[in-house]
Amino acid sequence: MIVMWKRVLSVSVVLILVVILIVTNFTNIGIDQSEPNIIDVTDDTSVDGVGITAPNVKQLQAGDKAPNFRLPDLSGSEVEAFDVEQDYILLNFWATWCKPCLDEMPDLQTFEHENRDTVKVIAVNTTNTESSIAKVKEFVNEGDFQFTVLLDEDDTVYDHYSIIGMPTSFIIRTSDQKVMKRINGAMSLEQMQDHLKEIQS
Repeated sequence: MIVMWKRVLSVSVVLILVVILIVTNFTNIGIDQSEPNIIDVTDDTSVDGVGITAPNVKQLQAGDKAPNFRLPDLSGSEVEAFDVEQDYILLNFWATWCKPCLDEMPDLQTFEHENRDTVKVIAVNTTNTESSIAKVKEFVNEGDFQFTVLLDEDDTVYDHYSIIGMPTSFIIRTSDQKVMKRINGAMSLEQMQDHLKEIQS
């Protein structure tokens, strides 16, 4: 009789432990939930559905004032972002491990060349995610890209511009640093030209 009670007690303990394991690992009981921001990106060029950010992140959007910043270029010289003669800046965030970013680069070059009097392309490399600065320089040199490439080594500008993925681009009016367009995802040359025509109309 004692042996039977011991078996019942053992089985009961095991069942209780299994229930606790299930509750704590497969349900939301006891967890203080924090909802992420859901950002609609259905109008973007290479994103399906929605983009998800960390909780309470405010997205920098069209109409907002873009933060000014200074970053080193590939030669180590400090460059101030809005110290340009053109009416607009196309600010692009990219990395060498991001294939859509690399695919977009030739079109960025052509876009700046075809609109050189109106638009300055500034490509901010998220250097903190790269294996080395040498890799960034090698890619830019091999592609013979002539637009401005800046190195964001500690993610300061990345954070200020609330980037949720790459590539992300902003078209910014230089005179008052107003964000005219935010584009999450890669663009074709035709899409870049269309965005520029839209903000100029």
